[in-house]
Amino acid sequence: MDNRTVSREEEFERKLRRMERIGLLVLSGASVLAAVYCHHELRRTVRLVSKACDHVAELTVVDIQHDVVDRAINNAAAHEVGRVVNHAVRCVEDDLARQTQKCVRDAVKESYGKLSKSVSDAIAREAAKVDGNQIMEDATEKAKEMLLERFDGKLDGLMSDYQRNLDNVGKIYQSIASSMADKAGKNVTMTLG
Repeated sequence: MDNRTVSREEEFERKLRRMERIGLLVLSGASVLAAVYCHHELRRTVRLVSKACDHVAELTVVDIQHDVVDRAINNAAAHEVGRVVNHAVRCVEDDLARQTQKCVRDAVKESYGKLSKSVSDAIAREAAKVDGNQIMEDATEKAKEMLLERFDGKLDGLMSDYQRNLDNVGKIYQSIASSMADKAGKNVTMTLG
């Protein structure tokens, strides 16, 4: 009976799958028919709207006054003229700038040789006027000042270290003296410096 049960179940499964396929086929067909119907209705609606728009366009008269048209033309022309004039001015300015730069470069190139000779001569004359001994004395004086400043700084540091060490030695002697006085029972004071 187990084989019969399995075969009944298999038979039921096959029938169920066949019913699913038929149901899907019917559903697909209905979807196609609905799409065709919707497309037909959409085309009909588009035709109606198009006819209504054409009818409204035939009934409507648009009257634009000439002064509005003239103002629009004048504004457009003024805008275009301003744009063209600005472009022409920029071109002329750029051209003048290039020409000026070229003229300056050419003038500098021409006068370079003359200027370099005269500048070199002037530098040589001024250099000849410089007193070597005076420069040596000035440099020596500056070096002395710098060494003295450095030495003063070092001496100040040494002096403060010496004073600190001297204070420490004084404290040590005072501590020794008070310790000795405590042992001896006397009040002895020692001072350094």
